[in-house]
Amino acid sequence: MPASPPRPQTAIRRFARIVDLSLAAVTVVVFVAVALATGVRSPWSAVIPCALFLGAILLLRRRLPIAVLLLSVAAVFAYHFVSWSPAGWIWPVSAAYFTAAATSHVRWVAAIGVAQLVYSAVDARWMLDRNVTRYLIHTLGEGLLLAALVAAGLAYATSLRSRGSQGLHS
Repeated sequence: MPASPPRPQTAIRRFARIVDLSLAAVTVVVFVAVALATGVRSPWSAVIPCALFLGAILLLRRRLPIAVLLLSVAAVFAYHFVSWSPAGWIWPVSAAYFTAAATSHVRWVAAIGVAQLVYSAVDARWMLDRNVTRYLIHTLGEGLLLAALVAAGLAYATSLRSRGSQGLHS
């Protein structure tokens, strides 16, 4: 007897798992690559453990979006406390911001993001003495990335609600 094709829900779940694993892998690889490109010489002490944690925690992002965001932000804070790196503050947790922004807790997401941006701006103040332009690009770039991630999460949530309400009226 030939195998029946997978049910649509099974295929959707399988695709979601592939997306989650891909996001986790990309987060690990890019985090380590950026650290190495910015001059980190020994990635084993802080970079790789932080990258692996950020990747692993993303696997829970659909079930616990706010917890994943908070844990991811905490990991980035811890990383910056124990390791010098000019790497950004927002991009390592991009997937967590996007996912959390698609929930009904978008105000909390914005508050967490603003707190992270303020700390990032204060932490990067050493740039002001050397290169004001670099400081502005760093700070404004992080802010624009955060705004784009929150806007994308909101747009995604809106499209899902719209699609759901159309299904009810069809």
